[in-house]
Amino acid sequence: MEESAQDINKKKKVLFLIHTLQIGGAERVLVDLVNNLPANKYDITLMTVVDVGILKRQLKPHIKYESIFSFKALKKLSGGTKKYEASTNATSKKNIPKELFIKAYTSFWKHANLKKLYEKHIKEKYDIEVSFLEGIPAKIIANSTNPNSKKMCWIHIDLINEPKSDKFFKNVKEQKKIYNKFDKIICVSEEVKNQLIKKLHIKEDKLKIVYNPIDAENILKKSKEKTIKKDNKKLTFCSVGRLAKQKGYDRLIDVCSQLEKEKYNFEVWIVGTGPELKNLEDKIREKGVTSIKLLGYHPNPYPYIKSADWFLCSSRAEGFSTVVAEAIILEKAIISTNCSGAEEMLGKNSEYGIVCENSEDGIYESMKKILNCKELSKHYETVIKHQQKLFILEKSINDIEKAL
Repeated sequence: MEESAQDINKKKKVLFLIHTLQIGGAERVLVDLVNNLPANKYDITLMTVVDVGILKRQLKPHIKYESIFSFKALKKLSGGTKKYEASTNATSKKNIPKELFIKAYTSFWKHANLKKLYEKHIKEKYDIEVSFLEGIPAKIIANSTNPNSKKMCWIHIDLINEPKSDKFFKNVKEQKKIYNKFDKIICVSEEVKNQLIKKLHIKEDKLKIVYNPIDAENILKKSKEKTIKKDNKKLTFCSVGRLAKQKGYDRLIDVCSQLEKEKYNFEVWIVGTGPELKNLEDKIREKGVTSIKLLGYHPNPYPYIKSADWFLCSSRAEGFSTVVAEAIILEKAIISTNCSGAEEMLGKNSEYGIVCENSEDGIYESMKKILNCKELSKHYETVIKHQQKLFILEKSINDIEKAL
């Protein structure tokens, strides 16, 4: 039955803006969010700054998709549209034209007339305008020329320990000015909120903590799509993430090198790709590490998480790790460095998973403890079930609806 014009007019018109829809935690969360918001209550447009990303294919038909820039040249420089869409910065080869393009692109956002850019590319009038990422989307929505819209921003990262969006601002003063223009700022964890206040002195009454919506039913379904064979004589750790400095895979190689020297029998699967691929391959080869398997990008990483004995997060910084939340849904024993969100998910005293010191030594000591006590995996597989209540999709969607 088709909707009448009257029904459509009753809906709230909502714009969600994100940089791209390439594979990433925030990107996957946004797709889950818009797909699960009630279609009878919201007329949703999802807009990307750059028209790229394999996750576009997962949007439900009623979600309108638009984009500001195409940048066909950048896709070509990155090895073609298909490869570029697979994962952010999928190629790690040095590419001078691409690097110059990115440098110019970064500079553009520091000096662009964003009100004019907004007026040129966002022609519809929305009731609610949402920046779903720090940096560029936040700058665009903050410069909205629609005086009647409610303006919201999501913060997914610890802005002090992972200040990657800083490069799009002239200085901290500009950042503070931009974020203060929002009516409401959603932080994905308590630590993300605390760090935002510490860095930019945003008033607490503007801030709200909402955990990311996780589509548990979809994750469980995908985890059964194929079976991953493993060596049952070896304890297996699985990590899923972009191969970038933030994820700490370089120090994980050093940890595995030391554990191999001590004759421990284990394997580490790393699912993902990114700009550090060549550096990590070189380091693995130089150190003669045999326990780490770089498995590359997989559109469905859940069978790997399900098959492993432990899920491992070695990140230097996170906001609220989506993939750790997904590992909780899959009832995995989890070890994570103490970055934002880890204690909220796994307990301040490692009640539901092992939260280790955020250092090479912290990862080493915890992996060694696990390898020395195989029974730990059974214990944490049992207790982690208590934390699934954090990720009831209906509750998260309800919290977000209240914020909207």
